[in-house]
Amino acid sequence: MTVVTSPAGLGAVEPGARVLHLEPALHEHQPGSECVACAARGDVRALLFDLLQRARSEQRPLLSVVVDASAIKDSKPIIDRLETGTVPAFGLRDHTVLRSFHLARVI
Repeated sequence: MTVVTSPAGLGAVEPGARVLHLEPALHEHQPGSECVACAARGDVRALLFDLLQRARSEQRPLLSVVVDASAIKDSKPIIDRLETGTVPAFGLRDHTVLRSFHLARVI
């Protein structure tokens, strides 16, 4: 999996890669107090889990995934959620994502 942090990095997307576009928060929040709607828009583990479930139901393998985080001001929390051992996995969804995907590079 590749995380793209700037719009210019999207030019390096491999043919056939599935691209997840992360959207910024709908409005400003105090640090650590994101509302449910905004948190759902940027929950990279939930989005990857949904992508994995769709691929399984369509019987189409996921060969490459690109997470487009170029619209997000600070991509570090997203990258942290994809690196094993940085942010704890809670529940089956998080464990499934961390076992199924490997962060290969950040552009």
